[in-house]
Amino acid sequence: MSTSPSKTLSPTELAKLEHSFASDPSSDAYKPLAEAYLDLGRFMEAMVVCKKGVKAHPTAADPRILLARVYAAQNKDKKALEEVMGALQVQPEDKAALRMAGVLQIKGGEADTGRGNLLKAYQADPGDPETVTLLQQYKVEIPRPAAPTPVLAPVAAPPPAAAEAPAAATVPVAAPPAAAEAPAATSAGRINAPSQQAARTARPADSAQRPTQRRPQVVVEEVDDDEDEPSSRRKSAPKSNGSKMLSLVLLVLIPLFAGGYGFYSAQAKKRGRELKKNLDVATEQLKHDSFDSYKKACAAADLALEVDPDSTAAHGYLAYAYAIRWGEHGGGDDARRQAEEHLAAAQKGKELSSHLIAAQALIKTYSGDGKGALASLETQVKELNDQNKASSLLYLTLGLIQMNAGDLERARDSLERAQALAPDDPRVYAGLGAAYRRLGQDNTAWKNYDFALRYEKDHPESLLGRSLLMLEQDEPNYAVASRDIKKLLEAEPPPSPRQLAAAQLARSLLIARVALAMPALKPDMQQKLTEATGVPADPAKAKQEVTKAEETGFALDKQNPELNLIKGRRLLAEGNFDAASEEIRKAIRADGSRAQFHVELAKALMGKPGGEKEASEALVTALKTMGDSPKLVVMLGNAYRRQNKLEDALAQYQRAVKDPKAKNPEARLAMGAIYRERSEWDKAKEQLEKANQEFFGQPDRVANALTELGRVYQGKGDTAKADESFQRALQADENYSPVYYFYAQLLSKDAKQSAKVKTLAQEYVRREPKGEYLTDAQRLAGN
Repeated sequence: MSTSPSKTLSPTELAKLEHSFASDPSSDAYKPLAEAYLDLGRFMEAMVVCKKGVKAHPTAADPRILLARVYAAQNKDKKALEEVMGALQVQPEDKAALRMAGVLQIKGGEADTGRGNLLKAYQADPGDPETVTLLQQYKVEIPRPAAPTPVLAPVAAPPPAAAEAPAAATVPVAAPPAAAEAPAATSAGRINAPSQQAARTARPADSAQRPTQRRPQVVVEEVDDDEDEPSSRRKSAPKSNGSKMLSLVLLVLIPLFAGGYGFYSAQAKKRGRELKKNLDVATEQLKHDSFDSYKKACAAADLALEVDPDSTAAHGYLAYAYAIRWGEHGGGDDARRQAEEHLAAAQKGKELSSHLIAAQALIKTYSGDGKGALASLETQVKELNDQNKASSLLYLTLGLIQMNAGDLERARDSLERAQALAPDDPRVYAGLGAAYRRLGQDNTAWKNYDFALRYEKDHPESLLGRSLLMLEQDEPNYAVASRDIKKLLEAEPPPSPRQLAAAQLARSLLIARVALAMPALKPDMQQKLTEATGVPADPAKAKQEVTKAEETGFALDKQNPELNLIKGRRLLAEGNFDAASEEIRKAIRADGSRAQFHVELAKALMGKPGGEKEASEALVTALKTMGDSPKLVVMLGNAYRRQNKLEDALAQYQRAVKDPKAKNPEARLAMGAIYRERSEWDKAKEQLEKANQEFFGQPDRVANALTELGRVYQGKGDTAKADESFQRALQADENYSPVYYFYAQLLSKDAKQSAKVKTLAQEYVRREPKGEYLTDAQRLAGN
């Protein structure tokens, strides 16, 4: 399978392609952008763009072939073959599709079918060098032209056989005489035998061509001449009158029945159309994932129930929408009651509904039974997947519940599966943004929030997530965060009270961060920052604004523990670790089932001097409550490591990877670093190589793992492999700063590399002016 030649694009060139595609997604701009993403190894973005291309060009093979290449690049040959076969359905003679299908089929064990498709590709274009090369590679013999077929002399048809006997004329059989001619009929008696014989032998030729039709024997009854006896016609009069009456009744009833049936049928069709129309409206509104759209979806599903009170689909939609309104938008007891009632009603039906299954899992989760919800949903998702009935909605719900439980790697995998099945769902992208944000993959999180906002303008959850992500950075773009928060607060129709409350707390965090940054700025920059964010330069006024925003937020939603978490982050930013820890504990007391709250508490406790011991105690308590949440286990290992309890730390990291099916590269990275520090090179190498594999798709973490691996090889004295590992780290993510320092340190022992050492060290100093290795890097740079 070939790929088109390409060159590495500069960020500016890539930005131009992205702009062209965003300006007109239905154009051919998808193709160069998807090609660029594919060349860069950014498979998720390439897949999204290709799927938009398929949607915009349903009768073209190119977007499906390109999507197949994306799957093939990830060794997902089965999915690649599905897309290629889809391309062949719209363009059966496309040589590129035939060629790719052939190669994939041969690789998949369908050798004969694959060779057949390669031959078809050759027949479509015998001069194509790539097809000829593949035919030779897979030892498929190119068909030779067939010899001309000799022309045979026509064979004369035999003459028709002579008729055995001339066809006789049909002898008609006289009808019985009328009643008035009864005496004549009496004297006639019966039909003479010669006439019957003539009738039997009249058409011998016909009998050979079709089945013999037996004529009914004509019987002429002898009737006594009795004038007092009524004639046969008069005898049948009463019967004839009854038949007439029956016919008359039928003539009246049949039109009535037909009319009634027609009316019933028309009404049934009308109800069916009305039901479908309302369910379609509900489906469309659910896709928008906003407080207003969930209300509209409920209204449409209620109308569907007026048409069919037993509709499983309508009850499923209502159960799902009300579950989200209750658990995510603070809908209160009424929303919960509605969700549970519609769930019970939907479960009475026999139809399979993904919204019903998702609603059941969400209701369990928001009721505090996250473990039960997760176990049940995982089983259902697997069963449906085994039946080739994979559902994006169920993978989305599974990912959100896994994220809630702190199983971030699996949550990300589930959400990416949902995204592959539904590439334009903003709720999926917002979920991926949250997952990557918690994984510490800020750039990828930002991109997913951006995708959500591309598919759903001003998507509330993505505006909120993106603004909070920005405010978590060391050097935030305050203007961008302020713009997103303002959009959320001023949106029409308004978001839910819960989302507005969170936006108010985000606003308080923004004001606090800007107020902390102001003193270091010159007056003109202070003025610009005030204009961009609306935050007053006066610290006292800024403090008042913080208090006002938080009071407004808590007044809007007193039950949301997320508000305590955001307030805790604000207090952390101000260096008030004890108050921050107490605020986060309030969130945990409100809802102890969310792993992220415990993680944030541990971070707050470890932020203050000597807080590691308190953090480890809090994490042990959390794990007793929640069970083995992978994120919490790794955090506990980190807390022990900070206390220099390396054996305890290793025990927790090993606990995090004990499930052979689980992926926990953070635990493996930490183990590799500990083994490196102990000079246990082989153990370090094993864990770091696995971490590198499991960090697939996370460039900065891959660079981190490869940098650690380079340090292992350097410690072993294997300079060549250390050099290779550092180069691979730079290729994975050129923005990962530590690799510049460690690579310079490695090369500094070779006098011939002095120029390169200086360049690498200077790059580290430029990127990390307050970095951990700044002093030594400055020495290597010659500063």
